[in-house]
Amino acid sequence: MAGEAEPLPPTDLLTARTPAAELTVLASHPEAEVRARVARHPNTPASVLGALTPEFPQEVLANPALPLLRLADPHLLRGWPDAAFHALLRRPDIPAWVRTHLIRHGRTELLIPLAQHAALTEAEILTLARHAAWLVRARIAARPALPPDLLAALATDPDYGVRLAVASRPSLPEDVARTLREDPSRFVRQVLGQTREPAPPVDRPV
Repeated sequence: MAGEAEPLPPTDLLTARTPAAELTVLASHPEAEVRARVARHPNTPASVLGALTPEFPQEVLANPALPLLRLADPHLLRGWPDAAFHALLRRPDIPAWVRTHLIRHGRTELLIPLAQHAALTEAEILTLARHAAWLVRARIAARPALPPDLLAALATDPDYGVRLAVASRPSLPEDVARTLREDPSRFVRQVLGQTREPAPPVDRPV
């Protein structure tokens, strides 16, 4: 209608000087392109970045102000929602500083997928292998490559669910298998027997 202002195109809504208050409003813009640009904007507040991470994890991680925000507030991630961390955990390149935060402060629901992540360092694996929650230790026990001494420790874990994860592995050092053959849990012994059963002979034509 005559006299009504034409809406600005998405590319004109943000400039390099767009203030934080306006960016906070634009973070709820109906167009994804605008929200993504807010996630990359250096003036976007840290709390808004956390809210945008579930939808735009790559853009948030690429935000040029993120290192400064982390420096200004070492506890920045404590205010981010769990959905933000789940989005970051789905990335193969989850940053070390995010992993460190989760190991120190993350809830069990976040540490379970973290324990399965391929990016974990040996030190992080060892730390999670000692976590109080048995589900976290069980996910560590199911990782594809673990040092023999850690496998031996997990094979004597006080929770049978962790020992069950060890027994389910396709191959085990003989000393670990021997320990599990004497496990007090019948289920652990059964799974070990099924996992380590020799393959049936293949009939060959005469």
